[in-house]
Amino acid sequence: MPAFDFLPLVWWGLPLAAAPILIHLINLLRYRRVPWAAMEFLLASQRKYRTRVLLKQLLLLALRTLAIAGIVLALAQPRWRAALGGLFGGGSRHLVLIDDSMSMGDLTPDRAGGAGPAFERGRRVVERIAADLAARSSASLGIGLFSEFGSAGALAVERESLTPDAVRLLRDEIARLRVSWGAEGPAASLARAAASEGETDRTVWVVSDFRARDWRGGEMVEALRRLADAGAQLRLVDCGVDPAPAGNLTIERIEAVGGVPAAGVLMPVEVSVRNDGTSVARDVLVELREDGGTRPAVRIAEIPPGGIATRRFDTRFSEVGGHVVEARLPADILPADDARTCVIDVVDRVEVLLVADDPAASGRDGDAFYVAAALAPGAGAPTGLAPRIEPPSALAAMDLSPYDCIWLLDVERLDAGAIAALEAHVKAGASAVFFCGPRTKADTINRTLERGGEGLFPVPLAGPVEVLPAQGPGRVPDITVEDHPVVAVLSGQRNPLLDAVRLDRVMAVQRDFDERAVKGLRRLLSLRTGGPLAIERPFGKGLVAAVLTTAAPTWNTWARGNPSWVVVMLELQNHLAANRRRAEGLVVPAEFVVRLDAGVDEAEVDFLLPPDGAIVRQMAKPAEGRLEASLRADHPGVYAARWRSLDGRERERLVAASIDPAEGRLERFSREQLDRALVGIPFRYDRAESLEPDTDLLAGMPLAQPLLVTLLVILVAEQCVAFAASYHASPRHRGRR
Repeated sequence: MPAFDFLPLVWWGLPLAAAPILIHLINLLRYRRVPWAAMEFLLASQRKYRTRVLLKQLLLLALRTLAIAGIVLALAQPRWRAALGGLFGGGSRHLVLIDDSMSMGDLTPDRAGGAGPAFERGRRVVERIAADLAARSSASLGIGLFSEFGSAGALAVERESLTPDAVRLLRDEIARLRVSWGAEGPAASLARAAASEGETDRTVWVVSDFRARDWRGGEMVEALRRLADAGAQLRLVDCGVDPAPAGNLTIERIEAVGGVPAAGVLMPVEVSVRNDGTSVARDVLVELREDGGTRPAVRIAEIPPGGIATRRFDTRFSEVGGHVVEARLPADILPADDARTCVIDVVDRVEVLLVADDPAASGRDGDAFYVAAALAPGAGAPTGLAPRIEPPSALAAMDLSPYDCIWLLDVERLDAGAIAALEAHVKAGASAVFFCGPRTKADTINRTLERGGEGLFPVPLAGPVEVLPAQGPGRVPDITVEDHPVVAVLSGQRNPLLDAVRLDRVMAVQRDFDERAVKGLRRLLSLRTGGPLAIERPFGKGLVAAVLTTAAPTWNTWARGNPSWVVVMLELQNHLAANRRRAEGLVVPAEFVVRLDAGVDEAEVDFLLPPDGAIVRQMAKPAEGRLEASLRADHPGVYAARWRSLDGRERERLVAASIDPAEGRLERFSREQLDRALVGIPFRYDRAESLEPDTDLLAGMPLAQPLLVTLLVILVAEQCVAFAASYHASPRHRGRR
């Protein structure tokens, strides 16, 4: 269909094409009839050739009119825009679904070498569709983003009809569309489109980069099948680049691992980088920042294709409160996954509950003393832990929520209330450690705590047994280290500290117990004879561990001056507590929820949003007996919530919101894979560049050059006809003069 860059010039200039006709009519009015006898002979000759002369004059008039019209049209810059609907078919209702997931920010140049993210190519395709529909007054257009249409059915742009004048405004709206930070795939949007009732004679366009993780799924195929069965015409437009990008690095995680989040205590932090490219990434530099200040970077020698490299560094915070640690990579083709943050909540000290009922619990000979001494050696070696010793009878009445890990040291029995409270606490995500000893009764443990695998204790006990000395030449260690992070520092070659430990007695496990049948059960330490010494097992959301000997040097010599005892106890505490202590993190988009106590806190909450700290104030509302305020986190970074308690104290809570690292996997879903996945479903597949290879084709094919050639031909023809239609004396008559 024709279009013009300067359409007003056409309407104002085309009337000028009538100028030759007006001039001709005016000249006719100027003739006067004058009788003249000598002209009678000439008039007789004119009547003989009148038809031929009239045709020449009419042809000359038409050529001059066309010449003026051609000049006007050439100045108006005409173009010919092929109609997508006419070429590809399609109904009167068009729904365009645009992939706005984070991977559409891929900066890989297209085949023509054009820079810009894949989302920009998608926007140009949508502009082309809108421009075509503007010539079809009966067509309607709806544009939806994966992140909005799939979850809420919201359209970013909606027009019941399009006119050429409205296309410019529509382009401005399309230009305001942006890539989200989320990872929403096509399945939800296609399912919602398929669920729309009464939608007939429509075309559904899907503009995406066709990443493999999004298009491998039965829900997506089923939604497309339902759309096709309902009569919708499917148009799939690929904005991605083939072949897939050669290199992209993603920070997959950064978090505190183990350690005690207490002021002045060294904490280990791990950062993991994934290589989503097809070649080895070498000499990767990871920049680090703490609370906005720089710290030494981490360097990774190489990361194989598809591999993950993890590096650990230590940090220490002197102040109580939330602290931010950020890792950042040099920018690559997908900048959004090159940075990640975590929040570490630092407290003054972490309380640890030790439960013991031996008479010497508070003396220097009981189990509690040796565990407490290992967890909190003193001011010379601050660990941030504060052990608290209580009898078993206190469990039922105590508030266990402050304790990440509870140690039960050679406890003879627990009443039903204490068992119920302890199991509920561990199921909610806390951890428990059992040490056996002379007061531990196997039948009581099996009946009240193990309960055939349904209870808290991880294994059924048979009773105490003696550990006989090793026979034969050479000293064989009584303890064997297993593959577990708690004892990783002692693994490898023989450790002289652990070799020095002597075991006299342990609590044996029932012979018919099959460890392989218990899901998640792992050994930490084993006996020389092959039996378990220390084991752990999941229980609900938490963990429970059991050491089948005493903590005090009653059945063994481990705690008597052996440094490995302190190391293993601290590692065990950190490992079990980390299960509940894991910092809260959000994957955008998500809800940042703050819960307040109605009788303690004020209801007004200020949310500070990244990246510029904009403030959104909300009033917390009653919810399940508490006050609750929430904010949707759509942008990665650190969100802060600030409020006051009724006594005037300032309160603050930080949470890190991050992108889904899976968006960094840029593997493509090829046309051949689409054909196999969508077998039996009619669809049309197009590359984005075939619909919008450049701006000229987006606006239409320029017609100025062929029009100028045509105008030149018209002008030459006009001169020839003008010469033929005019009177010219022959050379013979000119010679006689």
